[in-house]
Amino acid sequence: MATPQTTGVSAEWGLITIGRGSFASVSVLTGRPIAFKHVIVPAKEKKEELLKEFDTLRRIYDFCHEDSFFAVPRPFVFYDPDNPESFRGASKPSNICNRRRPSLPFIRQDDFELLRLETAAYAMDHVQPLPLKFAYLVRTLFYPEHAGDAPNPSLCRIYFGKVIQEVGRGGRPNRFFNSANFPLDVARYRRILENDVAGEYPSVEDIVFGMGEMLGLLHWRAGYDGRDIEFVLGGMAFSGVSFYIIDFNQVRNWKKTPEDVPTLVEAFFNNDPYYPRPVRGDSLYSQFKEGYLSACLSASPHAVQLADLFFLAIEAEQAKRVSR
Repeated sequence: MATPQTTGVSAEWGLITIGRGSFASVSVLTGRPIAFKHVIVPAKEKKEELLKEFDTLRRIYDFCHEDSFFAVPRPFVFYDPDNPESFRGASKPSNICNRRRPSLPFIRQDDFELLRLETAAYAMDHVQPLPLKFAYLVRTLFYPEHAGDAPNPSLCRIYFGKVIQEVGRGGRPNRFFNSANFPLDVARYRRILENDVAGEYPSVEDIVFGMGEMLGLLHWRAGYDGRDIEFVLGGMAFSGVSFYIIDFNQVRNWKKTPEDVPTLVEAFFNNDPYYPRPVRGDSLYSQFKEGYLSACLSASPHAVQLADLFFLAIEAEQAKRVSR
């Protein structure tokens, strides 16, 4: 039985690191639904790179978030403590002083400064951890026996473009795993659905449709190639699940011309294997294509022709890779 902690609902706060890479780390503010991404090395070029990512996230949120299956974390503000003039982000809600609640969260510069961050950072929505039952199933079904006191999974990466081997070389169970971003392939996800018939989870087909839809929105509304983005599963409220795309520091613009389709193909295959593999006739890939085309039709009249070129190119590249 979990022991309630009265300190968890106090007005005190602190930053807890939940992820760290070579470029930046991500922290959450205890008791608040906000996450912060801040650079590790406070060099000028790193700060500029983080600011560019913040502006990219703002554009992706504006163009891709509404009505999509996969959500985009809402960006709030950017701030570099070495430059008080650097504060930028969402403007103050217009109705904050009338008798209606504010329509959007509001982050003030002086509140941000009180965090005492040492490097440049931006604030965004925190993707909530997995609900308890879903996390329990991931642990009991897929953690290796030696896991012991390993933490419960917080998010899952949706690797629907690969088959995860439950055993390694020599037939021994795989010993290494990442509880912070636990990988789920199609078979693992379906096992969870089979073991939790009371859960209200979307189907594999709905998820891959949503992947295609989001990639199409990125290509045709926001104008980015989707390079190195991550598709993750997290929590919503207490028992629900939510689906997000995260990590936008490597996406690139593309020109929306036939000559630039190879940029999209390169980004598709450079990503981790989230998408179904582009094999003509594969049912999941067909759902992915439908989702992508639904975004094209709503974005641009000439997008469908270039989408067909994109499909042909990734199918040809996939066939090449299989034949090697």
